[in-house]
Amino acid sequence: MNNGDREMTRVRRVFDTLLDRGEKAPAWVAGLWERAALTRPDADVPPPPEATALLASEAPAARDAREGTVYQRAVAPPAAFLRWLLDNPQLMELADPATFGAKGADSRRWRGKLFSGEADLASDARDEGLRQLGKRLAQRGRKKWWAFEGFSRVDCCLISETAVLFVEGQGTEPAPPSTVWFPQRSRLWRNVEAAQELAGDKQFGVMLAVESESDGAAALARAADTLAGSFPHLEGERRAALSTHLLGFVTWPDVVRTFDVPPDSVV
Repeated sequence: MNNGDREMTRVRRVFDTLLDRGEKAPAWVAGLWERAALTRPDADVPPPPEATALLASEAPAARDAREGTVYQRAVAPPAAFLRWLLDNPQLMELADPATFGAKGADSRRWRGKLFSGEADLASDARDEGLRQLGKRLAQRGRKKWWAFEGFSRVDCCLISETAVLFVEGQGTEPAPPSTVWFPQRSRLWRNVEAAQELAGDKQFGVMLAVESESDGAAALARAADTLAGSFPHLEGERRAALSTHLLGFVTWPDVVRTFDVPPDSVV
């Protein structure tokens, strides 16, 4: 079992245990939120009220129904970043100038225009990309030529009446970048921005679940190093405000002790 599979197994075991308790008002959601925030003083986002119920449609009672809702939920790339990429093709990394990373002829044609270096052609492609993005704003359009950042799959997504919480199982290795077109953008920060879009008017936060305090500290240090590069489309104040929604981390042993989870769930 590779590291990613092992972390997802832990995530499922722990959160299945918590969800199976069937609590209408899961205080453990607020508890996790608060414990993560203790590890990151820059996170100044209040947890949801303990009396807030998880939405039944987003937290099914049957374990096998949680895949794709609670676990490995597909989340669209933030529209603002997709727009920025279309506006700044010269700042993207073009690995294959022959096919432009596209399989279809029409996609190759539009991307060829965008990366041509000719102002008129690039402008035509940008305008078409923005037009299509606007028409498909809700779903962003999977595998469209203008979607230079794809959908992500969140390890654990908890949605209540008032809040959205993403939990990422973090191994000892850094996560890959969110897109090969702009490798400066970290997957973790992309998910913070994606959580914001999914949450709408609700409170939102992203936290890590790690093996040890040192793993968590290392992950937060990497996050600090990649913050500016991950949000080139945001002004300084907006970037700083969004960054507070990275709550911090909890360790698996702490979760076991605090929330009465069977120890073999995290082995």
